[in-house]
Amino acid sequence: MIPSVTMDDVAAKVGVSRATVSLALRRSPKISAKRTDEIWRVAREMGFFPNVNASRLARARQSSYGVLLADLHNPIMAEILDGFAPADEESAPDIYLASGFNDVVRERKSLESFLSHRVAGVVLVGSKLETERIQEFAASLPTVAVGRNIPGVDSVLPDSQFGGRLVADHFLDLGHLKVAHIDGGSGAGAHGRKEAFLRRFRSIAGAATSVLPGDYTQASGYEAAKALFASGERPTALFAANDLMALGAMGAAREKGLIAGVDFALCGFDDIEVAAYGYISLTTVSYSRKEGGAIARELLQQRCTDPTRTPKVVKVRPRLLVRNTSCACNEETIVVDSDLR
Repeated sequence: MIPSVTMDDVAAKVGVSRATVSLALRRSPKISAKRTDEIWRVAREMGFFPNVNASRLARARQSSYGVLLADLHNPIMAEILDGFAPADEESAPDIYLASGFNDVVRERKSLESFLSHRVAGVVLVGSKLETERIQEFAASLPTVAVGRNIPGVDSVLPDSQFGGRLVADHFLDLGHLKVAHIDGGSGAGAHGRKEAFLRRFRSIAGAATSVLPGDYTQASGYEAAKALFASGERPTALFAANDLMALGAMGAAREKGLIAGVDFALCGFDDIEVAAYGYISLTTVSYSRKEGGAIARELLQQRCTDPTRTPKVVKVRPRLLVRNTSCACNEETIVVDSDLR
């Protein structure tokens, strides 16, 4: 059996105290960068690796945070994480990362894991947990919700209602009165987007609206649009609650021989990177996820410093990006299977 290398062994090899090795392995500013690099080099050569769990416990409630992503497959989650813990900043916090995979049970287990690692605070990105559950958790540990406005909890989110109105006004400016919406189900911000969009059209005489179920996944957007186009009649404009569902709707349209921006107007929400590509060029509602992540970090640090301060709600203002999937209303193309096409 190969004997394990200890911190004392590394200290003896370098010719410093055990305390110096301990500080260097934690990259403490009390130890020079040159000495720190030397200690890390010797430690690696000797096959010594710090006991991560022990060091976490020693630094409990100081600088480590838990970040829970509701859906690891949604690209906006990665952009929020980039803003929260940018790789190019030395001051970026240490994080434990977990995904709920769109499942509240797995989210709860991830929170329990964070507690066992005694993190200083937690960021919930797009969480699908019940509001009451998040409030209970925040009462015991500094917590920031990203994407949702949780009463009594620090929150940062895009102004979804404003975004929904932007889309409605855009469609109205193009002459569309028969519109549909693929909603985001229980997803963060979905309700606000839907209600603001529908409210605007319900105030217009002669407008007709319909809503199809979705869950923020590309597959749900595809299925919703497929059902819509198969119904025999379709709206002249379609608003998907996020870009992934809009991409799914574009695929369903193609199968029917329809092109977004030619046969009907299509708008998404989020402005994910692929949405801007020339062959997609999706009209969408854009907002800065990195800014939201940075704000979340600031709110969490403030909460850790002052647990009794009044919770803050920060809304990131979105804007509409008009691209090739926008088009003016053409009432002659309402019937999908018409022989006139």
